[in-house]
Amino acid sequence: MTKSKPASYLLGAATALALLCAPAFATTVHSPDEAAVKAVTERWGATFGKGDLKAISLLYTDDAKLLPPNDKAVSGRAAILDYFEKNLRPALPASIRFSHYEIYGGGNAATSVSEMEMRDGKGHIVERGKQTIVLVKQNGEWKIHRDMWSDNAPANTRN
Repeated sequence: MTKSKPASYLLGAATALALLCAPAFATTVHSPDEAAVKAVTERWGATFGKGDLKAISLLYTDDAKLLPPNDKAVSGRAAILDYFEKNLRPALPASIRFSHYEIYGGGNAATSVSEMEMRDGKGHIVERGKQTIVLVKQNGEWKIHRDMWSDNAPANTRN
C-alpha cells in the first residue's frame, strides 16, 4: 500500500496542474475563421473613415438587417445604405475603432461582439458603445447578416 502513495501523489499533482492550466488553454483556442470575421469589422471601420458608405453597405448580405437602437429594423442592403446616408453621412468626417472582440462560431456562421469608439474629424470622442453582429459566409466571404449596436450614454427616460 505504501508503494501506491507516490503514484497517487503524482496523479494528484498532474490533475491539479491540468485543472490550473485548463482556463489558459481554453482562452487560447480560436476559431480558424476568427481573423477573417474580425477583419470584416475592421474593414467597416476603415471604410467609414474614408466616408465610403456604399462600400460599407457591400459588407452586408442582400437580406441583412440593421437593428439600430430606439428605431425600427432596417432590412436589405439598399435600405441599409439609405439609413447610413441619412444617419452617418452628417457625422462625417469621423473615425470609428472597434476593440475587445469576442468571436463565437465559425464554419458558415459567426457572431462578433465588440466595443466601439467614434471620433469626430477633430479627434474628439463623440460616442462610445458596443455592437453585436452576426456574420454568414457567402461564396467563401464573410458578410454581415445582422448588426445591432448601442451607445454607452444613459438612456433618456423623459419622453
